[in-house]
Amino acid sequence: MRKAICTQQRLDCASVERVKLNLECRDEIIPVLRGLQHIYSRPTLRDEILRLVAEDVNRDTRDDCGRQGLDLWQILVLAAVRLGCGLNYDKLQDLAEQHRTLRHVMGVGDWDEDANFNWRRIRDNVCLLQPVTIEQISHLVSAAGHRLVPQAIHKVRADSFVVETNIHHPTESSLILDGTRKVLELSTELAQIFELPGWRQQAPKRPFLGRAQ
Repeated sequence: MRKAICTQQRLDCASVERVKLNLECRDEIIPVLRGLQHIYSRPTLRDEILRLVAEDVNRDTRDDCGRQGLDLWQILVLAAVRLGCGLNYDKLQDLAEQHRTLRHVMGVGDWDEDANFNWRRIRDNVCLLQPVTIEQISHLVSAAGHRLVPQAIHKVRADSFVVETNIHHPTESSLILDGTRKVLELSTELAQIFELPGWRQQAPKRPFLGRAQ
């Protein structure tokens, strides 16, 4: 037996959208939980996402009989935290058992000390979500974000990374060698552009294809 979401108000925790988050904390789990709260507070968006989750989770089973399973909302929260924070299932199990704020967002109260979040159970449920479903959910969340902040689409944020390269000490001889090599490369390109003879022995430089040559 599996429910989509538990809407009954609990006495041992606040409702999902009222769970207090430490917005001064820089840990990556905070924006993930805040995004989940926004989804929860939009019933139309939330129900559409849970419908997609149900199509994968209940593909070959019935949701009205059998043992109690994880709620669809709990599966969505665990999947979002795992992908958003890059966690393995052991770390996700520890957070699901010890992280009070995460448990409240999942709808698990302080009195649910015996709630079972074994890593195998988490894996077996989260792995039911298909890549196509995750992509559809991503599109729905992105569309909701654009409606929330329409001007955000006009901004682009890029990240850089460090790659290994050969940076030598700038001695006179090395600078002369670098300059000569660059002059030869430019001369070859100019010879090709203006069809100048005499540069057959210099291999032409391959065109830039968007990555290191």
